[in-house]
This record gives sequence, C-alpha cells and structure tokens, in this order.
Amino acid sequence: MLFIYYIAERTLSGLNAWKEIPKGETIVNSANKVRLIGRKLTILARHMRMIFDQRVEQSGLTRAKWTLVATVARDPGLTQRKIADIIEVSEVSAGRLIDRLCADGYLERRAKDGDRRAYCVFVTDAAQPMLQQLADIAVLHEEEMFAGVSEEQMAQLDAILDIIARNIAENRAKSGVKHPTTGQQL
Repeated sequence: MLFIYYIAERTLSGLNAWKEIPKGETIVNSANKVRLIGRKLTILARHMRMIFDQRVEQSGLTRAKWTLVATVARDPGLTQRKIADIIEVSEVSAGRLIDRLCADGYLERRAKDGDRRAYCVFVTDAAQPMLQQLADIAVLHEEEMFAGVSEEQMAQLDAILDIIARNIAENRAKSGVKHPTTGQQL
C-alpha cells in the first residue's frame, strides 16, 4: 500500500513547500491520513513558532522573556505557579525569569489579597513598548502566514481546530499523563 508523504523542505527562510511523494497516489488507510495531518500540524506549528521567534529575537527579545511578559499582559495578576503552568516551565525557572524581568522593570510583584505567602505578577508601563513591538511582529507574521486564505476558509479552519482542541481537552483527564516539568496532571 502506498501513501502520500508530506515532507517539509527547509530553507534558511523556513518552510519552503510541501511536496507529495509519490505524485498522484492517494491515502487508502484513513488512520494514516489522520497521522499525516497530525504530523503536518506539528511541523507547521514548529515552523510558525521558529519564524516568529527569529523575528522577535532580531529585536533583542528572547522567547522566554517575551512569552512570560505576554502571558502576564493577557492575564494580569497571575501567581508564579500559574505562570509556570501556562508557559510550561518549573516554578523555580519561572521565578528566576520573573525576578529578572522585575529587575529590568518590565514586571512587578504585588502581594495577593487574602494570601500573605503568594504574590501576583503584573506588567509595568515599561513593558508597553515591548508588547507593542510583539503585536506589530505578530500582525506581519499572521498576514504572511494566512495570505491567500479566504474568510470562509479561516472560519472552517477555526471550527476544525476547535473540535480538535475539545477532543484533546476531554481526553487529557482520562490519560493520567503528567506534565514533564511541573508534574501536574495534564
């Protein structure tokens, strides 16, 4: 049985093209088709992240820094533990990075109401230019990534990704798998 295999050709600028090998053949086994689509999603997500990271790094920001600042900007007042869960690092690693970003003036810790042991993290005004720069890079990245995709196709893709996300969320609790860094149930 022959199947279509998708290969990501990588050039210096990232993902070049998808090639069908061998040409003209079809996928007979739907399980393999699902596997290939999953692989394609994984490869595309990795390339999207790499290209975005490269653009952001050109402006002097590391992935660790911008990810943490953007996370706190999206949800101000998170605790260090929650931030660690979201960015998928240990609490110790998150704490060190938060310390550095507080020292740089991008973040600040404030005592959590009702819990003297916990602190909430907030972005400062000094972080606003960084967040604007990230937003500008993201807009350019999204325009390039989705060039040629119609509004209808975007809506279809969004609906399909919602179904996949729901399936993943429903199966997480059943799996018993723990996060490799935090050890918490996924």
